[in-house]
Amino acid sequence: MKSLKHLQPSNWNIPLNSNLYDAEINRNNPTAIIIMIDQSGSMGFSTQKYKGETKSYSEIVAEMVNELLNELIGRCTKSEGVRDYFDICVLGYGGQSGDKANVLWEGNLKGETWVSISKLKSNALFEKRIVSKSIRGNTKMVEENVPYWFKSVANYGTPMGNAFQMANKLLKEWIKNNHEDSYPPVVINVTDGVQTDCDEVQIVEEAKKVQSLNTKDGNVLVLNCHISGEGEQVLFPLKDNELPSDQYSKRLFEMSSIMPSTYDFDISNLRTDADVFQNYRGMAFNANMDALFNFIDIGTSGATQKLIR
Repeated sequence: MKSLKHLQPSNWNIPLNSNLYDAEINRNNPTAIIIMIDQSGSMGFSTQKYKGETKSYSEIVAEMVNELLNELIGRCTKSEGVRDYFDICVLGYGGQSGDKANVLWEGNLKGETWVSISKLKSNALFEKRIVSKSIRGNTKMVEENVPYWFKSVANYGTPMGNAFQMANKLLKEWIKNNHEDSYPPVVINVTDGVQTDCDEVQIVEEAKKVQSLNTKDGNVLVLNCHISGEGEQVLFPLKDNELPSDQYSKRLFEMSSIMPSTYDFDISNLRTDADVFQNYRGMAFNANMDALFNFIDIGTSGATQKLIR
């Protein structure tokens, strides 16, 4: 493994010679994923084409995250059953309240915070949806029962600061609950705009507080994805000079973690870099929905590579 000394914050109490982001993930030592979703009113107004249909950002992100949850169940399902490799929490900010974040689980999971993979599988809700399927080499549209755990909502403002505060609290408790040796948790934040509940300095501080949390294997990773149908896309920048000159993109850069070297190869492929670099930043700017899918996939890939089969 390449040296990760460049990742160490000044207030980190882990020795410099540690091998970081290398812990095995198994049923006795799971990791955690928090997905934070902007559910503000603008997420319902903006639209893009997704799988041949024009849908709102809110609908697309909800569909995509539900698909991710179902995929994680598949990755954790073995011949003897489901292995609880992950604890998952999905937070929405806006949507249900203009000033705070909420856990989004519906059905039997409503009121829960962290949900294990086996609990996720046994409490899925289902809806009929027309999906494309490849049948004997031919693509056909068929009706299927598709699992979901929450639906899209788009209302109010963008209390992103409160969402980071809630993620901070949940992760502190999770780490203290016998997870000090775990692979570090990942937080993926998906938004289409600026926070409405705090100023520019405060939102960076809240994100950095989450980044400062750590297990013995490394700091919590915070990835931020700004989605948009306009402007040049920037994915996993190495330096902030790759970004537009506006303050919002620079702020998102500050709010995002430097990615560990275990992610470097996948990121360089996504960016089509000539070489594999280090110090990619965990952010995307002006991402379309294809880029958002790839961003989320890479954001969880470091953890899934560490699963014990």
